[in-house]
Amino acid sequence: ETLVAEPGDVVVPVVGALSAARVVTEDPASGAGAVIGRNLQLLRPDPAALDPWFLAGFLRGTANTRRASSHASTATRLDVRRLQLPRLPPAEQRRYGARFRALAEFEDALRLAGRLGEQLVQGLYDGLSDGSVTPE
Repeated sequence: ETLVAEPGDVVVPVVGALSAARVVTEDPASGAGAVIGRNLQLLRPDPAALDPWFLAGFLRGTANTRRASSHASTATRLDVRRLQLPRLPPAEQRRYGARFRALAEFEDALRLAGRLGEQLVQGLYDGLSDGSVTPE
């Protein structure tokens, strides 16, 4: 069966970058409409019972992923069923979820700043080496 990511879903890689659980949003860049590959686990929480940002945030905790991971040679594999989640009322989940969402947005902004910084530095290298920028 083909699974397609929808807004509100949480996508968790089960191999590799184990602390990278992400919430799918309306933004196509977040993966909305993407087919879920074999090394990804799709979680589709009922938003009335479980806030997706709360879920993704707690799944990204290092201690949580370490407990739920197994290691075989050089690969690390995550067993999503072994991840732990605190039982909190929906209002408290939403409070945590709002903070986790803000962290995810900050992380995205830092990644963008890093990419833009790399482009700026490369442009300066190119400019100095081709003479379009002088060393003064």
